[in-house]
Amino acid sequence: MTTGRKKRGSSSSRPTPPADATGSNQKSLETLHVQLSSRMRISRRDIFAFLVLGVLIAVIYFPATQAGFVWDDSIMRELRAVSTWGGIWDLWFNPVGAYLEGGTRKEGHYWPLLYTTFWLEHKFWGFSPTGYHIVNVLIHFANTVLLWRLLVRLAVPGAWFVAAVFAAHPLHTESVAWIMARKDMLATLFCLGSLFVWLRFVESHSRGRYAGALLLFTAAMLSKSVVVVFPATLLILQWWREGRLTRAYLLRAAPFFFVGLAIAVGDMLFYQDVQPISLGYSVAERVLIAAHALWFYLGKLLWPVDLAIIYPHWNVNVADPLGWLYVIAAVAVAWVLWFLRDRIGRGPLACALFFAVMLFPTLGFIDYGYMRYSFVADRYQYLAGIGAIVFFVASATWGGVDRLPDVLRKAAKGVALALLALLGVVTWNQAAVYKDEVTLFRHVISLNPRARTAHLNLAYALLHSEGGSEEALAAARTAAKKRPLYYSSHNVLGAALSGLGRYKEAEGHLRRAIELNPRYAPAFLNLGESFRGRGRYKEALEAYLAAVRIDPDYPLPYVGMGYVLFGLKRYEEAVSSMKRALSLQPGLPMAPRLYSLIGQALGRMGRHEEAERYLRRAKKLAPSQK
Repeated sequence: MTTGRKKRGSSSSRPTPPADATGSNQKSLETLHVQLSSRMRISRRDIFAFLVLGVLIAVIYFPATQAGFVWDDSIMRELRAVSTWGGIWDLWFNPVGAYLEGGTRKEGHYWPLLYTTFWLEHKFWGFSPTGYHIVNVLIHFANTVLLWRLLVRLAVPGAWFVAAVFAAHPLHTESVAWIMARKDMLATLFCLGSLFVWLRFVESHSRGRYAGALLLFTAAMLSKSVVVVFPATLLILQWWREGRLTRAYLLRAAPFFFVGLAIAVGDMLFYQDVQPISLGYSVAERVLIAAHALWFYLGKLLWPVDLAIIYPHWNVNVADPLGWLYVIAAVAVAWVLWFLRDRIGRGPLACALFFAVMLFPTLGFIDYGYMRYSFVADRYQYLAGIGAIVFFVASATWGGVDRLPDVLRKAAKGVALALLALLGVVTWNQAAVYKDEVTLFRHVISLNPRARTAHLNLAYALLHSEGGSEEALAAARTAAKKRPLYYSSHNVLGAALSGLGRYKEAEGHLRRAIELNPRYAPAFLNLGESFRGRGRYKEALEAYLAAVRIDPDYPLPYVGMGYVLFGLKRYEEAVSSMKRALSLQPGLPMAPRLYSLIGQALGRMGRHEEAERYLRRAKKLAPSQK
């Protein structure tokens, strides 16, 4: 969006800005249509620019393609609706059943389009993380190209560089490198697509284009309902271009607001049914949170260092005058941009409005679950940040670079490329943080030692990757100290102690976890493991059976029972238990071991032909395993 007037000596090939930025009269709709059509022609230079964006994203996000599943990616992997052919129906028409696993609701939102992408990918490459990461990178690339062409159509100065900064900015690493954060990118893809088609509709008033824009926005809402505020962008865009909003334009935009509100309310009711949230902040406190968050996001966009993934809560105190400075500063900036709109153009205010409006649902005026951990998250400004990027790049291009002599202009371009390279290096390093859960939560703790769940998650990650270790025990002790009344903290501490052979001490914490939550199956599982480690097989079986009674679809208790029954030479029962575990989760890490034990048990029962099939399966899954 333009921020000033065009100066003599500017390149004649550069698109002419909208009339409001130059102070001249508005062109006719027909003339504007011809200009816009000419801007959309693809030249060889455009093809080269397209390839450069692709190479840039492929290089800086290469570490992300080598990453595994982390954090909430487990939600997607554990849902049977994702891994079964019939699950596609449940994802759309039976969400309560689709998002259940073992009697527990794994997903609290109705985002069927997001999970449909996971369902499709599972049919191609199962739960191999590489494929999911590559798709994330491709969606980011699609968003980058779509943003570039959209800005070209709007004659925004520096359109390609805006897209390049969007492509390389480290703030977007969370959305790209974390598989479950795809929802932000997917919603952005459909929002940008909707806006692109809407612009075509404004030119021709074609019903097909109107329906296409509305359908794409609906798809965005079904990917992540936080984009409910996106229809306001249509109004901001029209005000920027025309300086006014007509009644006819408002009527055309109204169905977008209606569709967004209907889906958002339905999703909110679905979410509240899972976990009602009331954080108890007053109106004044929420204003302070929102204003601080706006400046926090802008600061991270301009200086993207110490990207913590889980940021510490800041103190919210209505009696603290410093907190109100954020509010005063936000109001002052809005007033100045409004006051200067005739002098510098409406573009700067339009950019600021887009930035604030798209962030609005996550600014704390409405309670949402993640506020319990932090007031802000990098992924929340994946779409909103475009407004700020456009403002700074367009201002520099239109108001500064275009006025420079040719030599200095080339030097400025060199500086811009150096900036892209610097952003790319930071993004490369940040993408490597998502290598695995151990790396991720070590990073979180290094920047935010007070993170509520980071120590807990690190302990679990270390146990899964390394088994018993002193680091896992230390993380578990910290988790239990921070949240002494949380059953999962005692469960992970018990598991860490068991991993080090300290079974008696572990038993005390596991029984404490069961006392805090008698329906928590993992605590019974780990209690069974502690008994099995001491050779107390009868008590181990009782604990495993208790876990199965709570959650019949939990595979790990069947694994434990299989091991115990095999050791007791109760081969028929052992085979049944291990087969049950594999049927529930074929991709279990210990699957090769289970196939091998099933084969051995069948062999000892004289079922040699069947045994050979399982032994071959074990060998195929783990060729080096003896």
